Amino acid sequence: MAKSGGLTSRDVIVNVCPAATSTAPPQRFWSIVTSPETFGEWVDGRVVSIDPPAEMRPGQVIRMVSPAFGREWPLRIEVGEMDPERRWIDLVAFLPFGVANHEHLTLTPTNEGGTLIRFN
Repeated sequence: MAKSGGLTSRDVIVNVCPAATSTAPPQRFWSIVTSPETFGEWVDGRVVSIDPPAEMRPGQVIRMVSPAFGREWPLRIEVGEMDPERRWIDLVAFLPFGVANHEHLTLTPTNEGGTLIRFN
């Protein structure tokens, strides 16, 4: 793509894929990541509301606040598609200043019986 001296949409795309492995099986992680009321235990924030209040499902909205720079910032997470059999979830986190962070969380079994966790 030729540049005309300014930024193009290709210049502002950032893709970071945090990953970790654990000896715990994928089923254990699935029960944690599909319980929105416990998001505050693994996401830097506090759950304010869950609509509708229940186990995670497509269309659900989780509202949180996250601390930074001496104040709490609003965060809205919308649950997209999910596949419990393959253990993946699509989420969109709406952050301050109009930032929308699209996430694809996957839990993959390892050969040793543990889990490869990817959040990208």
